[in-house]
Amino acid sequence: MEKNVTVIPQRERPENEKIPVAVYCRVSTKAERQGDSLENQITHYTAAIGDDPRYDLVEIYYDFGISGYKEARPGFQRMMDDAEAGRFRQVITKAITRFARNTRTVLESTRRLKELGIGVYFELQGIDTMSQEGELLMTLYAAFGQAESEGARMHTLMALKRKYDEGRPPRQIQRSMGYSKGPDGEFYPDEYAPLVLQMYEMAADGYTAAQITNYLNAEGVTNHNGCAFHRASVTRLLRNPVYKGDFIGQRHFVDENRKLVKNNGEKPMLYIEDDHVPIVTRQLWEKAQETLDAATHKVVPTESQPMDLTDENYPYRHQLFCAECGHRLIRSVRAGRVLWECNGKTRFTQDFCSGVSVTDDEVHSWLPLDGPQYVFATIEKGKITGHDHMPESEWKKDHSKKTHIAKAPELNEENYPYMNRIYCKYCGSRLRRIITNAGKVIWICDGLSRQGKKFCKGVRVPDEKLTALREVDFDVYIGKEKVNGTESYGYSRKPDKNHGRG
Repeated sequence: MEKNVTVIPQRERPENEKIPVAVYCRVSTKAERQGDSLENQITHYTAAIGDDPRYDLVEIYYDFGISGYKEARPGFQRMMDDAEAGRFRQVITKAITRFARNTRTVLESTRRLKELGIGVYFELQGIDTMSQEGELLMTLYAAFGQAESEGARMHTLMALKRKYDEGRPPRQIQRSMGYSKGPDGEFYPDEYAPLVLQMYEMAADGYTAAQITNYLNAEGVTNHNGCAFHRASVTRLLRNPVYKGDFIGQRHFVDENRKLVKNNGEKPMLYIEDDHVPIVTRQLWEKAQETLDAATHKVVPTESQPMDLTDENYPYRHQLFCAECGHRLIRSVRAGRVLWECNGKTRFTQDFCSGVSVTDDEVHSWLPLDGPQYVFATIEKGKITGHDHMPESEWKKDHSKKTHIAKAPELNEENYPYMNRIYCKYCGSRLRRIITNAGKVIWICDGLSRQGKKFCKGVRVPDEKLTALREVDFDVYIGKEKVNGTESYGYSRKPDKNHGRG
């Protein structure tokens, strides 16, 4: 039986129709010569394709300072998204190793583009994936490229292991606030050492990392990078044995997927006592650890502070409000402690309200409560010493509840998976979310917001520009630069020279 087959002829391109073309460039490090290489590639392709009557250059996609072994490259991901949207019909790149170092990534990406009717042309190898022999040749070259990359990685790991075996691991103690590296290669305490000592003394006296953070920021104290303190960075500083003069090597390592992970015993670690000049005594360091541990492992008695959030367990839960913005306090449980925190700050960030956070123990000391109470912090000499409250009738004499005109998705990692991993390229400060009255979500430099333009020119990134970062699992520094006269957002693994987040 003959089958009825309809042959659809390939669409012929009109003689004067140009092919929409995309270009992909990548350099793997942020070295100055690599920056020049990227700029040269962009200049080359802009001129070459612009002069070719066959092509219409749609966009040049690029990644700077990101290994080709990684699949999560912002520029590459954006190119693939635009391919799905049908923005171009051809991709040109310098070489297979510039496209990707991972054979699987090369094959999967080029096959997907081919399904979309998009060919990839690798200039150095002279391979076009739309040709019959293209995929075979590309597979061979990609495999060689991956083997070369793996070989270089193994040589690096062997050299690193040799240094550890000889008891002279690479050290970068100068990255820790309070230390600098001298011309002789030795590490010594610098002008920030007294601040580190003060933080350890406060911790030993019973102050939590959150209280120390609040105190430093209230006093306008900044870290060695000129940035405001965050609780996580203060906690890391107070837990770091480098400040008692010791060094731990290989606390983190790069796994087979080339991701930096915490060493939980998979690799041998090297502990060197009295490695360098300490900033704090061993006795002070140990005392700080004891007080921090006591606060972290405090267990709430279930008889007096049950975990179930019910009116029976917490009859006052609908009576607590923030005295600054008027929004309700909501319960949170951290490190075994029940806290009541401002929902206005949680929903709209500290631009809307600096917020209040009071322990359930302190609320219990106020019982019984007579109607709704508005809670505020008591501050002495720039330090939060406790909290107090006032009845609703008194609060409403001089205040009214703040409202936020626009709504946006709740600020959490499900809606914004990159929220804790994006930083300003120019000063290293974290980017934080703001919501415009029109409902537009923008991420801005916290350094600019806190300390003004004299500190950092800052960056403002619309949330829709961060789509490519949803699958990225590393810290990203974002800046806005001009490439060939066009403003675009750039992503890198490191901040500008001489800057970095604390």
